Amino acid sequence: MAGVKAYELRTKSKEQLQEQLVDLKKELAQLKVQKLTRPSLPKIHTVRKNIARVLTIINLQQRESVRAFYKGKKYSPKDLRAKKTRALRRALTKNEKSLTTEKAKKAAIANPARKFAIKA
Repeated sequence: MAGVKAYELRTKSKEQLQEQLVDLKKELAQLKVQKLTRPSLPKIHTVRKNIARVLTIINLQQRESVRAFYKGKKYSPKDLRAKKTRALRRALTKNEKSLTTEKAKKAAIANPARKFAIKA
């Protein structure tokens, strides 16, 4: 049995994918029973990979539906937010960058920037 193709699975509905998953799991159970009599059974590998493909497509479709549900809303789940980089996630916001401490404010008042006249 050849492996199922991911692009074929993407066209199927959720119910069809669930049915295919159940069939593949039954087939895997039968193959595990057959493995008791025959030590080598390479078909198990293919069936396990097919199950993984089906589960991957189910999860992708589920995430897409959740993404569509939260599109345009103020808050979204953390796992759907943009990952970015660790440095960007920990960087200060524009507002936080613009804030100055009381000590810095007093120092700026006490020692204003000097203005010099330049001879042309």
